[in-house]
Amino acid sequence: MTETSGPNKASSLNQPFGRYTLVRRLGAGGMAEAFLAQMDGPSGFKKLCVIKRMLAHLADDEHYLEMFRREARVAALLTHTNVVQIYELGEVDGAAFIAMEYVDGASTSALARRAWHRGRSVPMEVICCSIADAALGLGAAHELCDSDGVPLHLVHRDISPDNLMMNKEGITKVLDFGVAKIASSEKTATRELKGKIPFLAPEYILGRGLDARSDLYSLGVTMYWLVTGKRPFNVPGDLPLLESIVK
Repeated sequence: MTETSGPNKASSLNQPFGRYTLVRRLGAGGMAEAFLAQMDGPSGFKKLCVIKRMLAHLADDEHYLEMFRREARVAALLTHTNVVQIYELGEVDGAAFIAMEYVDGASTSALARRAWHRGRSVPMEVICCSIADAALGLGAAHELCDSDGVPLHLVHRDISPDNLMMNKEGITKVLDFGVAKIASSEKTATRELKGKIPFLAPEYILGRGLDARSDLYSLGVTMYWLVTGKRPFNVPGDLPLLESIVK
């Protein structure tokens, strides 16, 4: 999700959406847009959450619908302090949506850029705590089993500074399992790379298999970026960048 700012992009909406009220638009990605929303219940119950609504032009695309639904199913299996929680998968007027935990804070990407814009580095203790939290959340995902106790061998595949959210208490949570892979759920013939190229592990690019270590590699690249302000491999163009990573 790309964060938005400014009075127009983040303006109040106050639009009803099923049992939710959309308060303001938070941003959009290639598959969905996100809104800060309020969930209303009996006796004056109110709770802030995030509604991730699939983009209208993808509503009839079964491939993207399944990716969207799978994100909710996978994330709903995870109950961990360092993973953003999923509340509901539903549909309103033909629009598929996911209701999820609202993290009152910002992505590590936004926090780092804010510090650099002010001529400061990100404090090392903040980086270490954030990466440690993310590692705990990923550890829970990697060890996840189904209802029969069979390991799912879940891999996130899109770990980057954009998908690590830090709240105001300084706790980091892993976000967005939209391109996560379960060992038994995807055909091995697929060679479409998932995730952001600068953070992809070499073995994944080369098609040599994928496991939890690929997420840890991406987390390492994320830490490098937070510490140094640059990526370990930074060349123009996707193909030269892929070649640089694998070599």
